[in-house]
Amino acid sequence: MFFKSLLLAVVSAVVLVGTVKAANYTGIANLGFFDTTNCGCPPWNGPYAIAIPSNLVGDAVCCDATVTLSYSGETVDAVFSGTYSGGAGPEDIALSPLAFGAIAGWPEETALFPVVWYFD
Repeated sequence: MFFKSLLLAVVSAVVLVGTVKAANYTGIANLGFFDTTNCGCPPWNGPYAIAIPSNLVGDAVCCDATVTLSYSGETVDAVFSGTYSGGAGPEDIALSPLAFGAIAGWPEETALFPVVWYFD
């Protein structure tokens, strides 16, 4: 009986750990790549690109990792394409025009807040 309880506890813990999402960040999304260091991603990575603060990169691989962004009910995926040092906040990001427009609906603004983002 003890073994069954232990086994159930271990299986439950594994399932729970598998459902935990990566860290969510919230910051200002800025249009364009000012104050960024680009990775030099190949053109087939697409026009949806994001640059993030270098201290939040972790083990993400430039030109390979995907980031999901959400703002005001809109969501888009972008490829991690560089690091950003121009934000006033520690979780601010820079976006390519198409990624910015996909979540903003082509507004006159050049910055959006609050944008929630996380690595996939």
